[in-house]
Amino acid sequence: MLVCSPRFVSLFGSVVLLTLVAIGPVASQTLLVAPFDNVGGQPNLEWVGESFAEVLTDRLAGNGFALISRAQRLAALERLGLSATSPLTRASLVRLGEELGADWVVVGRFELRENRLSGWARLLHLRRLSLSAPLEQKGSFAQLLDIQGALAWQILRTLDPDFSYSRKSFLERVQAPPVSALENYLRGLRAPSRELQVRYFLQAARLAPKFNPPAWRLGKLYFEDQDYATAARWLEKVPAEHRDGADARFYLSLSYFFGGDPARAAATLRPLGRQFPVKEVWNNLGVFASQAGASNPPDYFARALREDSADPDVHFNLGLHYLRRRQWTAAAQAFDQCLALNSEDSEARLLSAQALGEDPAPVDSLARRPAGLARLKQNFSAALARRRGEARREPSDDSARAQHVTVHLERGRDFLARDQLESARYEFTQMVYLAPSSYEGHFYLAEVYRRQGQASEAISELRAALWSQDTLPVRLRLAELYLEEDRDREAREQVRAALALDPASSEARSLADRLNLALAPAGNGSGGEQ
Repeated sequence: MLVCSPRFVSLFGSVVLLTLVAIGPVASQTLLVAPFDNVGGQPNLEWVGESFAEVLTDRLAGNGFALISRAQRLAALERLGLSATSPLTRASLVRLGEELGADWVVVGRFELRENRLSGWARLLHLRRLSLSAPLEQKGSFAQLLDIQGALAWQILRTLDPDFSYSRKSFLERVQAPPVSALENYLRGLRAPSRELQVRYFLQAARLAPKFNPPAWRLGKLYFEDQDYATAARWLEKVPAEHRDGADARFYLSLSYFFGGDPARAAATLRPLGRQFPVKEVWNNLGVFASQAGASNPPDYFARALREDSADPDVHFNLGLHYLRRRQWTAAAQAFDQCLALNSEDSEARLLSAQALGEDPAPVDSLARRPAGLARLKQNFSAALARRRGEARREPSDDSARAQHVTVHLERGRDFLARDQLESARYEFTQMVYLAPSSYEGHFYLAEVYRRQGQASEAISELRAALWSQDTLPVRLRLAELYLEEDRDREAREQVRAALALDPASSEARSLADRLNLALAPAGNGSGGEQ
């Protein structure tokens, strides 16, 4: 039996009972793979620890288990105020797993001596607070991916002794890229600047053209830069069946749309509606189909509203669809629904009045603008959408939960208006507990933290709000907070995103002017947090 080092054994020393458990078959379990500890301490090998998390997550997926992505892990670390680069303590791993709703956490370490690599892994069961027997693989450093694949096979056999694949057939299921390509990809993930990220990802793609993760990362980066043609070329390389395939299809459809091809955008996004029937997909499908001249956009918008009837943007887009077809009464009704949810929406108010007056001027204006005034959802995560779908299928008293959420929201707003911050914080915290994907809950909780002077907590909540809904108020508030924290680069990114959502926003333009003035002498940002 492998004898673990004192450091590894003490990982959970005072938190869990070190019980070596025999694990039976499990189903519908959620796994979090944490980066492996670098026992040797060589700083140039820190990327290897991250590679264990990345490769194991990829190899374990699709075998009856739900895997938590790196993006979800980083977001949870930020919410908990934990470092994304430092080794996690014995208590932090438990907190992280609980925050992400994991059933199991894969923990491990690796050591490189004279080009011989050893990797060890153990499974922590969060509900029983017990550890599995240690798993071990060894080989040359050039066999890094084989070692990781064999560890994944051992983990699956530990979780399910009836796992049908032999080790040989399991390893042959995936064509592993060269270690050099994996290294460049992982260095890109950890790079402190966008320029370095692009450089590393391009090198990884050059070394292994069929290695899909770099293509996904490059496509997303170019999409954020609004270089939609280049983004589309990279996103097209990601197969639909790949772990990131659904996310890539979503952003590929947006790239086609912004590139002036709404019909192709609709055709690309439509399959996701069957796999992920969420409002982000239905809303965008409605916009794409409307601008492509299809007859069924109201059906898509109706599906989006069935999931979230309180989203003013969906009502607004429906109004645009009817306005484009000169269906004046239906357009005015849709804009009025939007105004009932957001009375300060000046665009909806103007278009409603023009629809009531049967004024064709805005229709002609829309025809001259490829993207029109449409309000698109530009934040999507297949993993989050899947979890939302599973939550809807779970047997629960949804109506009672929704009523509790509404009560907490109303109480929290009332306390916030009276500046009773601790009471407001309690109400919004309870709201987020009951509805983790609630945009409003995270947004208002961030406002409480902001008023209490807890900027990092406020930023974490606003980033959580973006996972649920990408809105102008959140982007603007994030930009303001980053600016107050002298994190100019991040503030600039939020202002750019805000202007992408609403190019005419006076608040966003004002912030852009402030940033340009602040950065004029130096010509760049202060750097801020990477």
